[in-house]
Amino acid sequence: MQTTTRPPACGDDVRQLAAAARNGDAAAWRALVDRYGGMLRAKCFSYRLSSHDASDIVQTTWLIALQRVDQLRSDDHVGGWLARIAERECLQVLRRKSREPASVDPFEVDLPDGTTSSPEREIARSWLARILPGLVAELPASQQALFKTLTGMPELNYVELARIMDRPVGSIGPTRARTFARLRMMLESHEVDAGFLT
Repeated sequence: MQTTTRPPACGDDVRQLAAAARNGDAAAWRALVDRYGGMLRAKCFSYRLSSHDASDIVQTTWLIALQRVDQLRSDDHVGGWLARIAERECLQVLRRKSREPASVDPFEVDLPDGTTSSPEREIARSWLARILPGLVAELPASQQALFKTLTGMPELNYVELARIMDRPVGSIGPTRARTFARLRMMLESHEVDAGFLT
């Protein structure tokens, strides 16, 4: 009868990696990143954060873990410890986003101190105000709705916008960026660039 050698249990493997990482073993850190990186990204996405925010949070989580590895109370619970760090970072990002003003006046132009609006600039603004509704109408429905809400209620933050639009908070920023990028391309096709109003 053949005898087989059992591989180390998953818990034993994690304990060994955590202990080695605490002692500064770079290979152990890489193994922990490989093992838990996907879980940390999934944790971020459960908070409806964007891919960019999730990547930032995962990197921050590993940095904090590296700085505080001596605070890990049990090598058996390294996954839970990392998850708690990521959760705190997710909540901080959501709190920060809830305080950010969500809107931008599409006609807002930073002028040098003492510069007054010229007749040419006013004509340009008037022409832009006439063509903009038609361009907005060419946007996908979700982007149209967001643009109209942003410009109609500029005082709203991301949390309030998400509630009004019945969308996840984490989707507002990326949708806003796509909306304005698309509008910018459409305006450029009408020969409107960043210098048009200056």
